[in-house]
Amino acid sequence: FIVERGYPGVSVGPEEKKMGIKGSSTCPLNLDQVPVPVGNVLGEIGKGHQIAFNILNIGRYKLGIGTIGACKWAIEEAVVYANQRQQFQTPISRFPLIQKKIADMAIRTFISESLTYRTGAYLEESVNKIDLTGFAAKASAKAIEEHAMEYSIAKVFGSEALDFVADEGVQIHGGYGYIAEYPIEQIYRDSRINRIFEGTNEINRLLIPSTLFKRAMQGRLPLMAKLQSLQKELISFSNERPEGVLGEERRMVEAAKKIALFTGGTMVERFGPKLESQQELLENLSNLIITVYAMDSALLRARKNAEKIGEEAASHQINMVQVFIRDVWGQMEKWGKEILIGCHEGDELRTRLTILKKMLRADPVNTIQLKRKIAEEIIKEEKYNSL
Repeated sequence: FIVERGYPGVSVGPEEKKMGIKGSSTCPLNLDQVPVPVGNVLGEIGKGHQIAFNILNIGRYKLGIGTIGACKWAIEEAVVYANQRQQFQTPISRFPLIQKKIADMAIRTFISESLTYRTGAYLEESVNKIDLTGFAAKASAKAIEEHAMEYSIAKVFGSEALDFVADEGVQIHGGYGYIAEYPIEQIYRDSRINRIFEGTNEINRLLIPSTLFKRAMQGRLPLMAKLQSLQKELISFSNERPEGVLGEERRMVEAAKKIALFTGGTMVERFGPKLESQQELLENLSNLIITVYAMDSALLRARKNAEKIGEEAASHQINMVQVFIRDVWGQMEKWGKEILIGCHEGDELRTRLTILKKMLRADPVNTIQLKRKIAEEIIKEEKYNSL
């Protein structure tokens, strides 16, 4: 429902003093027996939660978008400073450990940007299908809700990417990063709230797998059919690499999807309807799902770009995809193991850990050299560059 400031029973409390986002207004809003005209009701009476949830859904997606802009700002501030700041008569941007930080900042931003673009395409596709001749409010709510998991992923990944980027930006500035005169100090303070509002990252992490399982039970996702197919496939699992650009990474991403499905299926088998009480395992599964979506989104983007402009011209994106997938691969193993250990023990556990290990095979890549190349592009441009 909608109320106006002048309605009886509506009052606004004093301005809150906040750690960051000081340009925004934050006040308590008090509603006490406020009369609401019929024309001010949003949607259907008794179903206001649908409107509220979709406000959060859109808010989460918009937050993910906003964090990308802040990441780019932080990268630019850090790189410009690193090019100007000299140590031993050498710009600190030439030092390998500074270059590593710049590369990692750019990679997280590129991955966040990629999954957010993909989610935006899904949202646009859903909204374009809305029948405006009928009850548009109900159709709009359904269209927005369709990709609730992706909005949560964009929010969680984006907010944590920005926290990482802002922190590294301060570190590159050294002591000056702690001085309010430098923009990176504001970026650092402002970034912290993103992991809290629009639903904390902990809540969003629980929402992702719970939404997945709920939709599977409703028949909206063929999860059980996929699990049955995977069980047959694991008997003769193949690690064969596809041909073409990023062939090994394509194989790894497909294996990662199977790992998420395999571990998620193990959790359902073990706990059934009591699964919601296993929050630590759900967090691990959510991390797997988020990472798979992130890897897959960046991989699709880089391959599409390589097809369009050529592999050499797209090498910057290709390098970032190769590094990101290798960097998170160890985390994939950790999350997968913790899930299996939390579900089984003895021979059954050893069997499942063997299957997991088989799916985790990966060809090594010299990520140190790739990060130097990535950083070189950013340092030369003195700003974030996704091309």
